[in-house]
Amino acid sequence: METDNPGSAPAIKKLKILLAEDDKINQKLFSYMLNDIADELLIASTGVEAINLYEEHSDIDLILMDLKMPEMDGFEAVKNIRKLDKVVKIFALSAFAPETQSEIVNGNDFNDYVSKPIRKADLLKIIGEYF
Repeated sequence: METDNPGSAPAIKKLKILLAEDDKINQKLFSYMLNDIADELLIASTGVEAINLYEEHSDIDLILMDLKMPEMDGFEAVKNIRKLDKVVKIFALSAFAPETQSEIVNGNDFNDYVSKPIRKADLLKIIGEYF
């Protein structure tokens, strides 16, 4: 991947991203961290809202899905989104560390896992592995 300047994170194409996160502070934090790579950032505060936004914007490149949200948790929301799209990249977001990350990813339709809190450079590195 190309970089804009030496020592910077890999250049990532501009992405249409859906952030499903109910915590307003985390919404602002992720918005800041994704600012350089997001062509468009859609924010959902519930699992139901995430599904509705995905149905309205099926050209989303990446979904960052919090696991614990009101109305419908991230696991259930992802199952519903996967009925519509088997290919879109979906990363689980959680502040609760599982015994292993593979417990979250395997069998739950997630492509990867991001543990909160996360540093911007680490988030961009994980995203860069897919785009």
